[in-house]
Amino acid sequence: MKKFYNRKNELALLNKHFIIAKNNLITEAISGRRRIGKTELIKKYIENKPSLYFYVTKKSSQMILNDFSVVLQERFSFLPKEIRSWEDFFNIIFELSKKQRLIVVFDEFQNFCFTDNSVFSILQKKIDEFKKHVKMHLIFIGSIQSLMDKIFTQKEPLFGRIDNFIYLSGFDFNEIAAICKDHNIKQINKIFNLYSIFNGVAKYYDVLEKFNLFTASKEKILKELFITKDSALYKEGENLLIEEFGPNHKRYFDILFCLSIGKTKTNEIADIMQLPVTTISKYLSVLIQKYKIVEKRNWANKFNSKNNRYYLKDYFLQFWFRYVYKNYNKIELGAVKSILSDFNISFQSHQGFIFEELTRKMLLKKILEENILKCNPSSITNYWDKHNEFDIYWEDKNSLLIGEIKLNSKAVNAKLINKINSFTNLKQKDIIKVIVAFDAIHSKPVMNLLKKYNFHFFSLEDLR
Repeated sequence: MKKFYNRKNELALLNKHFIIAKNNLITEAISGRRRIGKTELIKKYIENKPSLYFYVTKKSSQMILNDFSVVLQERFSFLPKEIRSWEDFFNIIFELSKKQRLIVVFDEFQNFCFTDNSVFSILQKKIDEFKKHVKMHLIFIGSIQSLMDKIFTQKEPLFGRIDNFIYLSGFDFNEIAAICKDHNIKQINKIFNLYSIFNGVAKYYDVLEKFNLFTASKEKILKELFITKDSALYKEGENLLIEEFGPNHKRYFDILFCLSIGKTKTNEIADIMQLPVTTISKYLSVLIQKYKIVEKRNWANKFNSKNNRYYLKDYFLQFWFRYVYKNYNKIELGAVKSILSDFNISFQSHQGFIFEELTRKMLLKKILEENILKCNPSSITNYWDKHNEFDIYWEDKNSLLIGEIKLNSKAVNAKLINKINSFTNLKQKDIIKVIVAFDAIHSKPVMNLLKKYNFHFFSLEDLR
């Protein structure tokens, strides 16, 4: 996209640190999944500022050093053409920043893990040696989060050498709506269709623009970008995750596929994969703790329960595993019609989960920022026990926030209202009952019933 969107908070923070770098060394690590916009953020930040940008490839260590030498030569012609060692390279960088304030960026910094990890200990030594004498904003960008965590937050050479760690997340729904508006898409259902496929990942909206697909149907987007062999996003899930997961990627992929089709319990996943529940639990634990790609939620809000559910946090990956990974054989055979038929049947189910997740986030933000309900929840999640299941739940010793979320407003009826009332009748607390639907409810009897029982109703537009 030609226009740079949002990132106001991140840019404000980086500019604040640039001021600090006037008389200091300040170090910053920026992590986040591939395509999220880390490099674009830094390009925007370093505009019209004295800076050096180095991209760490997976070439040999000497070839990378040669490439970096060329960058230095282009910027400072008085420097030697040939730099013989990483020690010499970092000496030059830090000596330069003694004389003038510099932003120094290393993009895909974790690639040194594959090419020359001695760079980490050399850099640690130089940071310790020069930190009181330079004017530098030193930035490390990385896409493999597990490696970035290892480099900076575990007992590795650069542990303790980072002043700030930014984890860059995707755009929220309102920001995606702004991007869509600039591409002549204003209908909220069409915006939600794109969000349900691409989440808030900036790069994928670039792809839509590049292939002139912003206003295309969701079926055409699926066909042209995902399920035609060698199409732009056909192998995207693999490109994002194989390097992260390493040699066990196939087993992780199968677990993520199970989650993408709604198999959220360990026993359900174990049945499909024909593996012991204990094995699945171990892999899920790694996906949660190390890779931060899966979220665990607890039965009846009890943290020691074994009856947990697991959810894939990245909506794009959920879409990719459900419609691309699942259909590799059909895609290779060119059986596009079969995939599209399944897509038209199941896409609403895929969207239902995403709408629930989106609603909980937007409702929480609206409550905390605009006080639309008389409560102060720390979070909003879903709830289930042996007899009940609800989409909206938060509880403390005095209050209960409870409710349901429906993609189709026609699903809001007397039965749903009575279900919530029956549950809350057993609670001796301040009860806040909420129903959220994608669009307005047009049934007067249902609206009268909601009013009678003191329900709060919101559409998606109300929460924007």
